[in-house]
Parts: sequence; C-alpha cells; structure tokens
Amino acid sequence: MLLETDGDQPRHTGTGLMTEEPLERAAPNRLRLLPRGLAGGYALVLVLLLVTGAGLAPVLPWALAPDPIGRGGSGVHSGWEAARDTRVLRTRGITVEGRLHRPHQNDGVDRYTYTYIDNEGIRREHTSSDGGGEPVEITYAPAHPETTEIGRRAAGWLVFGAASILLFDPILLAGVAFVVVGVLGLVI
Repeated sequence: MLLETDGDQPRHTGTGLMTEEPLERAAPNRLRLLPRGLAGGYALVLVLLLVTGAGLAPVLPWALAPDPIGRGGSGVHSGWEAARDTRVLRTRGITVEGRLHRPHQNDGVDRYTYTYIDNEGIRREHTSSDGGGEPVEITYAPAHPETTEIGRRAAGWLVFGAASILLFDPILLAGVAFVVVGVLGLVI
C-alpha cells in the first residue's frame, strides 16, 4: 500500500532504506581441487612415461592403476564405514521404537521409511530396504543421528565390514603396486 502525500511533501522512494555491501568471494573448496590435481598429475606422469620411451612394462601398470585403486578403495571404505558405524551403535547407540511411515519402491527394490523420536524429542526418519514390519527397533547414535540401524544386526554388519576390507584390500594394494611400478619406470 502506498502512502498518500500532499503535493508539497517529498515522496519517499525507499532508497535510503537499502544498503549495498560487496559480496565476499567464498574460499575455494580444496576438496574439489584434489581430484583435478590427481588427474593432472596422473596424466603428466603418463605423458612423461610415453615421451621418455620407458617401454610397455611401466606404462601399462600406470595406465591400469586407477581402476584397482578406485574399486579397492571404494570397497575398503565401505567395509570400514560399516564396521565403524556398527561399533558406534553398539557402544553408544540408543534403541527406540520406529513406526512405519511409508513403504515405497525405488528401482524395483522395496524401501521402508520409519519415523522415530530421538532422546531430544526430535522426530527423525530412517529409510532402508530393511524392515517391513511395524513396530521395529531402531538404534541410532545420539551424537550422529544419521547413523541408524534397524534391529540388532551388529554381528552381521561387523562381519560384512571385515570381509569387505579383507576382500578389497588386495585389489587396492595391487593398484598401489601398479603406481610404484610406473613411477620406478619414470625414475630408473
């Protein structure tokens, strides 16, 4: 609603109520720069291996190294997270009752979303392919409420974590060995 003024009074445009401040640029996210730096370093070493005529023995392992490092690293990381989360839930977790909020399908997999109230009275959700029944026990970590688990499957998750680490660790180590062979071919 506009204010009515007499013809003699100045009209207020509102420009005096606004201020302008220059925006500060955000600091660069160094974690986003890491993959670019690694990719650049990888490409540089590959080019140097090819230009120096190091031969097929160091070039081939260097060229193949990203695949086992990626696969092995991902498997070891998944196993480590499963074991760590399970240990946290066993030592510091709180078990509460969860109610089925909504079942749904995602890419043909049955998914269940449960709601529960944490120890601070905040309503939270947990979604996974586990469950289907109502009510269920949900164990969560009070310090990290996003770390949750349905039921009491701690032993199974610890075995899964240890098996993943043992299975994928040799793949990761093979990738690291490929890198060492490639770098030695460049140095020697």
